[in-house]
Amino acid sequence: MNYNREQALMNRLRIKGRLELADVVEFLEISESTARRLFSRLEAEGKLIRIHGGIQLPVKNPQEYSFEQVVKSKIEEKNAIGKRACDLLRDGDVIFCDVGTTVLCFCMELAHRMEEKPFELRVYTNSLANFEILSPCMPITLIGGEYRANRKDFSGYLAELAISKVHFTKCFLGTDGCDMKQYFTTTDFDTARMDETAMRNSNEVFILCDSGKFSACAQVGYADFADVDRIVTDNRITPEVRAQLEGYGMEVLIAEVL
Repeated sequence: MNYNREQALMNRLRIKGRLELADVVEFLEISESTARRLFSRLEAEGKLIRIHGGIQLPVKNPQEYSFEQVVKSKIEEKNAIGKRACDLLRDGDVIFCDVGTTVLCFCMELAHRMEEKPFELRVYTNSLANFEILSPCMPITLIGGEYRANRKDFSGYLAELAISKVHFTKCFLGTDGCDMKQYFTTTDFDTARMDETAMRNSNEVFILCDSGKFSACAQVGYADFADVDRIVTDNRITPEVRAQLEGYGMEVLIAEVL
């Protein structure tokens, strides 16, 4: 098994959620028979399931948070936001990327840019998905701790201790929602503590989120508006919401989605 080929396939499948056989043959530059053998092996390992004409990620319990399911939503918006956020990077940056699925799209775009024109950048992350995307093309440190399979990340005391010792020029964080009067929110305390630690150790804090997050609010607040420098969102944000966010002192950067 060619590990790089398998990794490339799984990276794309995590973003798309489903792939046709013809698509895999084209982007991996392999024959249909080779692609089918690859599908069979990965299905046997529980990494994907075969469907008519292609493959998709395994179906999880709908009541449980699933990274694979969340990553398939708002794909166009997340890709556009990832590209816009990459424009904020500068040579010599030391950055933290959290486990949000929009941040994953940022990492996908970063990997593409590093392959085309490398520059000096150091990345820290507690996301296994981010690590798999970026490790082939640039220096990256995966912060360890207790592994959460449904989130593809590491959290807990050891992870928080490790990140507390590093200073970042920028941190890029996702969010599960927003309390429009006070802070950004997430679904669990472990994620909140990790992001809070990264924010304290960063010169600049960026929130990457699609415009739909401004009409949702998860249970745990983690990023006070006063601590956020910039928000990168899509052009479907309403003028009223944008004005409200800017009124709190945050700069709102817009990614264009057709």
